[in-house]
Amino acid sequence: MLFIFATSAKTTLDVRQLTFAHRARALQCLLYLADKETIESLFKKPIEEVKSYLKCITFLASFETLNIPITYELFCNSPKEGMIKGLWKNHSHESMAVRLVTELCLEYKIYDLQLWNGLLQKLLGFNMILYLRKVLTAISSIHSLWQVPYFSKAWQRVVQIPLLSGIASPLGHRPRLLQCVYIHFRCFVFSASCPLSPSQVSDCCQSLIAVLECPVSGDLDMIGVARQYVQLELPAFALACLMLMPHSEKRHQQIKNFLNSCNPQIILQQLEEHMSTGQLAGFSHQIRNLVLNNIINKKEFGILAKTKYFQALKLHTMNTNNITDLVNYLANELSLDEASVFVTEYSKHRGNPVPTDAAPCEILKMFLNGS
Repeated sequence: MLFIFATSAKTTLDVRQLTFAHRARALQCLLYLADKETIESLFKKPIEEVKSYLKCITFLASFETLNIPITYELFCNSPKEGMIKGLWKNHSHESMAVRLVTELCLEYKIYDLQLWNGLLQKLLGFNMILYLRKVLTAISSIHSLWQVPYFSKAWQRVVQIPLLSGIASPLGHRPRLLQCVYIHFRCFVFSASCPLSPSQVSDCCQSLIAVLECPVSGDLDMIGVARQYVQLELPAFALACLMLMPHSEKRHQQIKNFLNSCNPQIILQQLEEHMSTGQLAGFSHQIRNLVLNNIINKKEFGILAKTKYFQALKLHTMNTNNITDLVNYLANELSLDEASVFVTEYSKHRGNPVPTDAAPCEILKMFLNGS
């Protein structure tokens, strides 16, 4: 029965003509329920051709919804670029038609620059952000489209729009938290709003992933995106945006000022909570190293001394063979025992363990003498 619905213009159960939407739904059900051998036996065609037929009648169902009369044969035999441009010329004011034109362009690899500039502009105008994100990802490998004016504009909106829901959240009743964050050589003061919901945090992560996926990220206003993350009290994400700016003295200064104004513990905590898995994990490691290197260079070990991240700092200094300043800090601010234990761990890490009967002061003396 599903096969009859999927392939016949009329059904023996009803004299009314079946729509393409009916046929498409019937074929989708059939493909879901039946195995490959059954499908190929019914259609007397390879499964790939059946799926291609489904794709065609799905497009025709959209034409039908737009009240555009077109037969299966005409659709298959028409030059696709001319058909698409005709549809665009007459129906670009309709959101459904804009989506249909986009799908047709993607399916038949039509990459006319003027047409795509108009499509991206309309998708933005209709605020189809989630769909636009998928489209931009699909065309990111088409280098010729990068020069389209609305290509970078669309990416900018895809990155920034999801962040607005968090920024617009009403203020909570907990005490205001004021922080100064240096961006663009100015000090921005913001107050805490209600904690972000899990879905809002997910949106923030997706926005950062979009930046990483964007092939023209150098054209984006990364300082503007960083400001939005600052307003959301997500300094780890803001720092990520600054790191993704094109390499320049300005970028270096922005990052330096930002690190000087933020609590590194908060950044490390957010990296652990929100960016330790999935697509952000690799980039999270780079941010973490940057934060730890900044602490080491400034010799501000006390910032993390009483936190769970102090061990991560120790491991980082060992992995980078840069432990001298931390050893001095441990010996002077904590105890000789802690300093000697750290040197012992480092020596073992380097494959050169210290004598087991050595006293703490002897271990430190050997290390400082370079033996």
